[in-house]
Amino acid sequence: MRENKNSTVLWDTEVDRSVLRKKFHSKTVSRRDYTSVQIKKVKNQRKWEAKPGIHLSKRDPENDIERLLVSRRTRRVPSNREINLQDISDLLQFAAGITDEKNQYFSYPSPGALYPCTLFLSINLAGFKEKIYRYNPYKHQLEEYIDASMKRIELIVIDKGLRKFPIKIFFASDYQLLEDKYGELSYRLLNQEIGHIAQNISLYSEYLGINTTCIGGFYEEQFKQYIPKFDLLYVMVVG
Repeated sequence: MRENKNSTVLWDTEVDRSVLRKKFHSKTVSRRDYTSVQIKKVKNQRKWEAKPGIHLSKRDPENDIERLLVSRRTRRVPSNREINLQDISDLLQFAAGITDEKNQYFSYPSPGALYPCTLFLSINLAGFKEKIYRYNPYKHQLEEYIDASMKRIELIVIDKGLRKFPIKIFFASDYQLLEDKYGELSYRLLNQEIGHIAQNISLYSEYLGINTTCIGGFYEEQFKQYIPKFDLLYVMVVG
C-alpha cells in the first residue's frame, strides 16, 4: 500500500521498470568459467534482393572529414605511436566531453540529454598509476577511482592480443535517471549512446594516428570485482 498527502492507495501500480534490462543483461554475461552466449561461425553470405533504384555516383574524398571517414579502420595491433597526457585529454574532450558549457551538452547525442554512460579507463603508460580511472566530463579530469593491478585489469579483455594496447576504455552505466524516464526502452537507448561515443573515439583516434578496436568479448564479472555498481556494456582498446 502507498500513501500520499491527499489519499491512501490500496495498491501500488508502479512497476520496476528495470526488470527486462536486468534479465536480458544477466543472460548475456560472458564468464571466465562459463557462458550462455554461443558464438558461431557464419556459413552463409548476406542476401540482398536487387530492386530498381537511383544510381548514386561515388567520388574521391575532397576534405578533411571525408578523408578521415575513408581512412578509419579497426586495427587490432597497437600503433606504437608515443601517446602523452595531452593526447588522452584531447581524445576525451572531443570524443566524450562537454562541448557546450552553458547548456551542458556533450559531443554525442544522448537520450533525454541524461548521459547515462560513464567511461572508466586503464592506462598503462608512463606517469599513470595502477588504477582504474573514471572520466569526469563536468570537470574534464581523470579521477583515481580504484586501485587495480594492470595484469588483473587486462584479464577483463578476452583476446590476449588486444590486451597489449596501453589504453582500455570501459563503457559502463548505473542507469542513473535513464530508467526513471524511459523504463523498458532504456537499454536500447543506452546502447545507442555508447555507439555514438565509440565512433567518436574511433574517428578522433584515427585523426591522432593511433589505433583502436571495439570489443564485445570481455569478462564483466572481472570488471565488477572493482566496480560492482555499474554494468559493463562495451570496451575499446586504444594505442
